[in-house]
Amino acid sequence: MSPNWANLTKEERAEYMRLQMSHSGNSYGGGGYLPDDCSDCGSCGEPMLGTGRCPSCSSRYRTLREKLEAKP
Repeated sequence: MSPNWANLTKEERAEYMRLQMSHSGNSYGGGGYLPDDCSDCGSCGEPMLGTGRCPSCSSRYRTLREKLEAKP
């Protein structure tokens, strides 16, 4: 399905791209100040268990992606 960028505002497009580009997150270890099984969210930088995006950023990304892929 082709994305419909007109479904998103300018701010939402910027937020979507920021979330998409930062999905990989940091590796485990959290830069020496977090336990070994924790890291920082790849999008917002909040400490979290695991790697990648935190639940809040993941939810926002899914919401924006659904809006982007919705039919006009």
